Parts: sequence; C-alpha cells; structure tokens
Amino acid sequence: MSAGASGWKVAAVWLARVIAGAAFVVSGWAKSVDPRGFVYKLSEYLSVWHIDGIVNTDILAIVAVALSVFEFVTGLMIITGSLRRSSPIAGLLMMIVMLPLTAYIAIADPVSDCGCFGDFIVLGNTETFLKNIVITAALIIALIWHKAAMPLYRPGLQWLVGVLGGIYAITVAVIGWQFQPVVDFRPYSVGHTLVTEETESAGPVYIYSKDGEESQFGLDELPDSTWSFVRAVDNHAGDNGIAVFDGDDDVTEALLAPDEAGSPMLLLVVTEPGVDNLVRSRLANELAEYAADNGIRMAGIVALSGDALDQWIEMARPEFDVYSSSDTSLKQLVRGGQGLVLLDGDRRVVWKRNFATIPPDILEREAPLQSVVSVDDGRVAIWLSICFVAGLILLYAISALTRLNLRPKCKNKTYDKTSTK
Repeated sequence: MSAGASGWKVAAVWLARVIAGAAFVVSGWAKSVDPRGFVYKLSEYLSVWHIDGIVNTDILAIVAVALSVFEFVTGLMIITGSLRRSSPIAGLLMMIVMLPLTAYIAIADPVSDCGCFGDFIVLGNTETFLKNIVITAALIIALIWHKAAMPLYRPGLQWLVGVLGGIYAITVAVIGWQFQPVVDFRPYSVGHTLVTEETESAGPVYIYSKDGEESQFGLDELPDSTWSFVRAVDNHAGDNGIAVFDGDDDVTEALLAPDEAGSPMLLLVVTEPGVDNLVRSRLANELAEYAADNGIRMAGIVALSGDALDQWIEMARPEFDVYSSSDTSLKQLVRGGQGLVLLDGDRRVVWKRNFATIPPDILEREAPLQSVVSVDDGRVAIWLSICFVAGLILLYAISALTRLNLRPKCKNKTYDKTSTK
C-alpha cells in the first residue's frame, strides 16, 4: 500500500468515525437530557401501533434511559476510535433496527417526527431516513477499514472512556427525570414568557380526549381514531401554545398575561392526574396560603376537563383556583406528573421543578420560593459537561504519557570485538 493511499484511508476512517459518532453522541445526549420526553415519544409510537396498554410506564422509562445511555456511549467510543471494531458493530446493530423503522415512518408518516434528537433538533421523517443512510454508510467504512486509523486512547484505557460517558449520560438522565431536563429546548424555558401581548393567533388547534386525558393536536396530527374530539381553540402561542380554560371559557390571556403590579405567580401544573400526585396536596395548599400572604397568586392547571376535573378537585381539595388545559401543552412547560413553576411579574419563568422534589419543609426557609434551585437554566449542564470533558482530557494525557514510557529506548553500546567470555 502506498503512503498516499494509506493517508487517504486514514482520513476516510476518521471522517466516518466523526460523522457516525457525532450523530450517536448528539442523539443519545438529547434523549438523556430529557428522558421523560423520550418516554412520551415511545408512548406515541406504541399508541400508533395500538400496543400502548401492554408496556408498563416504569419499564418504558428504564428502556428509554438505557437506550439513550447506550447510544451516547456507543457514539463516544466510535468518535474516539475506542474499541475500533466493536463500537461500529454496536452502531450497526442499532441501525439494523432504526433504518427499516425510519423507512416505514418516512413512507407511512404515522408520527410528525421520529424524536431521534428529542426537542434539540427536529427532523422530518424523510430527512431522518436519509440521515440514517449516511450514518450506516459511515459505520460500514469505519468497520471495514478499522485497522487503518489508530484510536485516541491506548487499549488499556478505552474502557474508561465508555465508563466516563456512561456516568455522564446516566447522571444527566437521573437529574432530568427527578427534577427537570438540565437543558430545556422546549418553548417555555427559564427566562421566557408564557403569553405576551405581541403574540398573534396561529390558527386553531384541536383538543381530543382519550381515557379521561386531553391532548392538543393540529388538524393533520391526530395519531389514531381512538381519540374523541372535544373542542377547537385559538392557538395564542403557536404550535406549542398553552391554552387554559375555566370550563369552556378561554382564560389564557387573563390568567397568564403580565401583572401590572409586577407580582409573581406560582403555578401547580398537573400533566398526569392520578392518585399518586394527590399525596402532596397538603403541601400545595400550604404553598397557596404562603403565596396569598405574600401577594403571590397561585393557580393550578390540570390536564383534565369536565367531570374528570371536578372529580380531581373533589379529591385534591385545592385551596386555589384550578383551570384545565391539554396534557400536550402542559408537557411542553414541565416534565413529570406534577410540576411547580414560578413566574415573575412579566410572567417569565423563574424556575420550574418536579413537585415531588420540592422539600416538605420548604416553608420553614427564609424566602422559600426564592430558595428553590433551578436545574434547567444551563448551569448544571455546563458544570457536568466540564467535568466530563476534563475526565476525557485527563485520560488522553495518561494515554499519551503511557505510550511515551512504553517506547523502546535505544542505547549506544560499544562492543569489543576482541573480548571473549
């Protein structure tokens, strides 16, 4: 093999590793950041195929986290050349499933997007299929010519690269599941308003119900015929807008418009009404009492309407106003069955947290609402990523030093040809 051909092959392998590895890393990271969002997407697939009642939500959550972590670690190993034969094989095993699946999605169009990159990057179904063709081709190149390009890390340290990646992805996923995603790519992230005066109507959206829960869909987005039409509403905030109702009355702007006095607002957002989230109803009422004493309005928005909402109110006995909205809209605001959201006077999001993570003794603290730490404003993600990258750099330094120490040392020796033993 000529030197030119060898150099060309090395460049091709590294380009293939970067393309395939980066795609897996970004995809796995985006899903690890927002594991509940990935569960929602998996549930959407199961609903389309009419098998959503078969798989338990807890099992679905484990599968979602495991897949996202595996995808991230596989991409990391590919992009660094670690396990340079096994990692492309792992990627190809995933593509054996994903390539025909995305081909089916591109043809049948059962969902609006595949959810491959979560809310970070939204690709059309055809774009997703073409993307997977490119990734598969890159993986084949990386596998066939895997010996042409050396890895970044010595073989004895390559497993640590996977361990570091796994710890990072699992940590991000656990925080995202327990609290909120460490990076929020949804419309209502920290610092954004829920409703503004400049917002124009984006046309109607349609509310459907199924199994006592409501969801919001566009005209051509209904997953299947098992959903029952409830009402059409004016979409004040675009495709992902929040429409809030008091009975049949749209109170979105009246409830969420900026307050002239600049008073904050506390929202209890219930995306998954059930018995489980009634256990903290006492704390919710205590927070409402504290809010009222400090000039802060508190309201609840529940993904129920009609008799189902009345029944929930009867069981929870909230001592604050409760309104209804679709679960699709509310899941754009918070992740988890119940979320607590603090808005400032302009109705910008100050922080939001899974209500289950709010400590029971919150009211014993000085300025309790201000003491809540937000995990989705980017700071947590930055520090976790810095630690992760620093670990990779340290491993690389150790690998480079070890290689230098392992190089054979040439010693100049003078031999006396006349000497004998």
